[in-house]
Amino acid sequence: MTAPTTLADAQRDDPALTPADLISAYEQGVEELRLAVAGMTVEQLRSRPVAGRWSTLEVVCHVADCEQFFADRMKRTVAMERPLLLGADGFRYPEPLRYQDHDLDEELDLVAVTRRQTARTLRLVAPDAWQRTAVHSETGLVTLRQLLLHAINHLRHHLRFVAEKRAAITIP
Repeated sequence: MTAPTTLADAQRDDPALTPADLISAYEQGVEELRLAVAGMTVEQLRSRPVAGRWSTLEVVCHVADCEQFFADRMKRTVAMERPLLLGADGFRYPEPLRYQDHDLDEELDLVAVTRRQTARTLRLVAPDAWQRTAVHSETGLVTLRQLLLHAINHLRHHLRFVAEKRAAITIP
């Protein structure tokens, strides 16, 4: 799977992937994120080497907050009949929530714990649960599979920006 370019790409179902494949990719994202930021100093994490873009720390905080949205959406889709999933404008969060003052390790741990707990839940769902639907306030009808794909692809999308920042500040 490659990183998506649009929200529709992020939620597009890929029937070639089994639920086990999706859950494995979801869990692997934690290590990919940890590796992406490994060895960066606090100053490097907070720097904005690419004009008009968030810092690496802000990206990680955004990912951590979105993980909580994704986990809740998937759980509600499993547990409820066609729940309404409200969109969240995560791009409004960095300044009011003071992402630049957050702790990287705490944010990474939040992603890890959220994904580990959600993956455990997803392994327990019945096979037919993967086609359960919810109504997203911005994208319309989505399946549990699509929600999981979105979570996987959202992190991959943001890993590209972390790599861009690393390159801009010349970290090996």
